[in-house]
Amino acid sequence: MKKILNKIDHYTSYMMKTSCPYLKNYYGNLIRNEVEKLMNYDKLRQNERQFTLEELSKYNGTNGIPAYVAVDGIVYDLSLVPSWGGGTHFGLYAGNDLTKQFNSCHEGGIKILEGLPKVGVIK
Repeated sequence: MKKILNKIDHYTSYMMKTSCPYLKNYYGNLIRNEVEKLMNYDKLRQNERQFTLEELSKYNGTNGIPAYVAVDGIVYDLSLVPSWGGGTHFGLYAGNDLTKQFNSCHEGGIKILEGLPKVGVIK
């Protein structure tokens, strides 16, 4: 949750600094996405399977095992994503929390995750 709040603070800061209405709209949309995550955070925690990082590591996408990764506390199933064949993607491995890596490559990339099955949350 702290990461989500930090993103909201970051986006708000940028939105306040710009006078460009298009950038204000862009940052406003990013803030809305993060607020939506916050609103669903408790619901996800109650209704979804809870994984420890150790449990998540078992889902590495090899030998017929599903490929799961965590991003911002949510565990996604990447088993049917062709670019994650064999549980790897550009030197990253399934079975891990890839929040930092995802956010460094896909700023505001919530759209990328929207179509993926959510299988749980990180404890």
